[in-house]
Amino acid sequence: MTAEQQAYIQALSDVRSYHRWQIGQALGDMRTIQVHESAIAWLDVLIATKRKHAAEDEADRQRARTANSQTGKPGV
Repeated sequence: MTAEQQAYIQALSDVRSYHRWQIGQALGDMRTIQVHESAIAWLDVLIATKRKHAAEDEADRQRARTANSQTGKPGV
C-alpha cells in the first residue's frame, strides 16, 4: 500500500471515529444515532473498498516487478 493510500484510509478511519464519538454524545437521540450509524456503515464499505483496491494495486505492481525482473527491463 502506498503512503498516499494509507493516508487516505487513515483519514476515512478518523472520520469514522468522529461518528462513533458523536453516537456517544447523542444522549439517546435515536435520529442522531441512526444518522451516525449510517455514516459509519458507509465509511466501513468505503474503507473496505479502498483496502481492496490498494491490495489489487500492490499485486499489480508485484506482477510488474516479477515480469520486469524476468525480462531484464528496469523495475516499476
